[in-house]
Amino acid sequence: MPFDPTGPLRLAAAAFTLGAVFLASGCCAPERTYTIDQTAPTMVLYNAPPTILQSNEERKNAGGNAIVGWFADLETLDGPGKRTIGVCNGTMQITRRSGPDGEVEHRMTMIELDWDDSPDSLVIGGAHPYPSKQIESRTPIYRAILGGTGRFAGAMGEVLSSPLPSGAYRHKIWLVD
Repeated sequence: MPFDPTGPLRLAAAAFTLGAVFLASGCCAPERTYTIDQTAPTMVLYNAPPTILQSNEERKNAGGNAIVGWFADLETLDGPGKRTIGVCNGTMQITRRSGPDGEVEHRMTMIELDWDDSPDSLVIGGAHPYPSKQIESRTPIYRAILGGTGRFAGAMGEVLSSPLPSGAYRHKIWLVD
């Protein structure tokens, strides 16, 4: 019986075509994007009014690139019924001033939410303009989750930190896969 190459050639052509389609669909597929929409946050935490480690005068004398450190209790609520679950640690570094009279300071902020009695922590960072005469912001600020430890190892997402009338801050946290 003579060998007929038509069958294997058709099979090879089909495999080649199927491979090309898979390759093209992978290359042309939209890049995976992560967006935080109006869904409920993964968790909401609060930090008590922070203890600022530098005074306005100390910060003013340090000039540009001054670093302001602070810490606060990490809590489940703001107000009655709250429970302290850890510590919120932070630093702000003034990177530049802007505005006609330098009335705006642009600050790089790093925040660590550190849970008590566990290896769990979240590291948050970002830049935001602040009025130069105020250590704390009175407007909500979005920042990126840069990573974490324990159950938050490799964490990504974002945090919306909002000042509250009590002097505390509410942190709405959205974690993404």
